[in-house]
Amino acid sequence: MSDKSITNSAEEIQRLKEVERKVVRKIDALLLPIMLITYGLQYYDKAVLGTAAVYGIIKDLHLSQTINGVTYTTRYSTATAAFYYGYIVAVLPMSLIFARLPLAKTASVCVLIWGLVCILTVVCHNYPGFVAQRVILGITESAVSPAFVAICALWWKPQEQAKRIGFFYSATGVFSMFSSLINIGLGKTGGTHPWKSMYYFCGSITMAWAFVIFFFLPDHPLRPGRYFNEEEKQVLIRRFEENPFGASQQTLKPAQVLEAVSDFKTWLYLLMGAAIYICNGSVTAFGARIISGFGYSSLASTALLIPGGFVTVVTIAFFSYFADKYRNIRTYLLPVSCIPVVVGALVIWLAPWHPTAGPLIGYYLVASFGAPYVLLLTLASVNTAGATKKAVTSGFIFVGYNIGNIVSAYLVFSQERRIKYRSTWIAVIVCMVFASLASLVLRYLYVLENNRRNRLAEGVLPEAKPPAVDEEKLAEGGHTDIPIVERAEAYIDKTDKQRPEFRYTY
Repeated sequence: MSDKSITNSAEEIQRLKEVERKVVRKIDALLLPIMLITYGLQYYDKAVLGTAAVYGIIKDLHLSQTINGVTYTTRYSTATAAFYYGYIVAVLPMSLIFARLPLAKTASVCVLIWGLVCILTVVCHNYPGFVAQRVILGITESAVSPAFVAICALWWKPQEQAKRIGFFYSATGVFSMFSSLINIGLGKTGGTHPWKSMYYFCGSITMAWAFVIFFFLPDHPLRPGRYFNEEEKQVLIRRFEENPFGASQQTLKPAQVLEAVSDFKTWLYLLMGAAIYICNGSVTAFGARIISGFGYSSLASTALLIPGGFVTVVTIAFFSYFADKYRNIRTYLLPVSCIPVVVGALVIWLAPWHPTAGPLIGYYLVASFGAPYVLLLTLASVNTAGATKKAVTSGFIFVGYNIGNIVSAYLVFSQERRIKYRSTWIAVIVCMVFASLASLVLRYLYVLENNRRNRLAEGVLPEAKPPAVDEEKLAEGGHTDIPIVERAEAYIDKTDKQRPEFRYTY
């Protein structure tokens, strides 16, 4: 080959790389804002109850009881947990539905229904009716997380996913800041029942946003619509074919369901999700009440939630950046990301509540629990292949998420205010330690299996070896030397256990 041909070839490769970078930037610009706002609205619609609790909903709907002079909020805890009862029932079926139906259109319908259910909160006038409404709200909102994990697996390569999942998940922090400001305004101007104004607002915004999802979110990289030119569409096709971990809409496969359920890692993901989200009760549903316990008014307590949202955003961005930048450190990053949560829980529990700077700082540190959850989602996503298995695995994580939220709703005891909600912080510390140890167990399992597969590959006779694979590029979802036709054949909805070339990222 002449020097000129080599030069032209190098220039063409460089041009194609630049086109791909442009395509990735376009994917980011198109999908990420929609995902961020949608996830943020889900957080807002769910978490507005925490603010409504200090603006009259507990009194109006009889969510507390006074027995022998002691006020108990078990009813409020049950109403908080009721959302997750609905969520836990529906999330696994939703994961399987999104493995079969067009993602964007199905998600938009679910968002429209949940916005309507959210508005209907205002018609509740007693405790049983409110609990029933919360269950239905949980069922409708269970669609969002499975849909977005599936979207990430379709549109981005494994080594690109941590930052993207972290980006849309950081909506919990962004919207906790903005929703606090909005709720302050609604609390001051919402009349005799300001909590109703909060539900009118968040429900109507959610319903309007459903139409944005329907018209602007593309369903699939092989059906990108009007947003990409022909050359960019070819890049999307190549990226999809080169992504060994992506999951397309496929026929539901019972064998993959069985494989997912029998995989020890799936159950470990579930337990880790539950452990991490034990923190949520202290930060979301009971956040304003805990801060008011430091001696602040309802208005001040709502305003002081804002820095917690900022901490959530910053810590998710920080750990997601390093998870994508360096390979095989995620199982180490997850325990590190648990440290601020443990420190925060210890500070709230042990530091004097007057002056209040100490426990406030501790509360904001606890709000960083979103970072280990994002790392867990990315670990499970990049290490699970097969459309049905990926859907089931994601569903298990979200089941764990719901278990954690349900348990956390009963771990903040109003009668423990004088001892600084001791049970809450002990539970948070124990669960963070468990999640950290479980992450190291996952690393051991990943490495053990990778070594086994490497030894197996080395023992295959040369003439029987499969096409050579660049393992590092494969783990990153990058280009391999296998011809596209062979790659497409190899990656037709097979699980990680069925692919001998698959290597786990840890």
